Amino acid sequence: MTMTELPHKFVDRHFSASPGKIGLLYGEKCIYPLSTLIAAEILKRSQSIVFIDGANRVDPYFLAKLARYQEIDPYNFLDRVYVTRAYTCYQLDISITDGLLDYVRLVDARIVIVYGLTDLFDDDQVPVSDITDILRRVRQTLVYLKANGVSVLLVSSYPRFHIKEREQFFKQMMLMTDIRYRLEQNDTLQRVILEEPHNGKNHTDRNNAHPVRRE
Repeated sequence: MTMTELPHKFVDRHFSASPGKIGLLYGEKCIYPLSTLIAAEILKRSQSIVFIDGANRVDPYFLAKLARYQEIDPYNFLDRVYVTRAYTCYQLDISITDGLLDYVRLVDARIVIVYGLTDLFDDDQVPVSDITDILRRVRQTLVYLKANGVSVLLVSSYPRFHIKEREQFFKQMMLMTDIRYRLEQNDTLQRVILEEPHNGKNHTDRNNAHPVRRE
């Protein structure tokens, strides 16, 4: 399966049926270009997206390029993309937990994509107790969005914290999700591995892996 084929199948699986899912797409740095391809597939289907960007990786120029490649007016894409960038974990907290459902309804979106939820926790000026409170509020908000039929996709590269003790927060984020997709890669091939928790344990389904050739 090529890189251009995977977004179609991913959107069908995670966003098309049974609205109200919490997913995590994670892996190497190229996870963000892949998620942009997924976003373009969503926009191609005339849906709107709310991005909350804690990794500073939302790239409107790439989205516009993808629209032109598919002979779609770029403004048709960009008019349905709503981006909030966060540069501190406190800004990220407010962006997610303060009236997000009302905003999603205002812009007629049913999909929220969050980039780098835990990236901004790697700051020794932020007490661990504050991060714990933020994650608690985020978890409550995700459950609330899910109950109201809004699907959320968390997107994150592998954590490389300078403060090693804070790597635990990445694991806590994983526990917030219903389903996880892990991007694996080597020199010639990338593939997305489906992970689904069962009875509190992680189940890896390699039979449903989507190989992606590097291009």
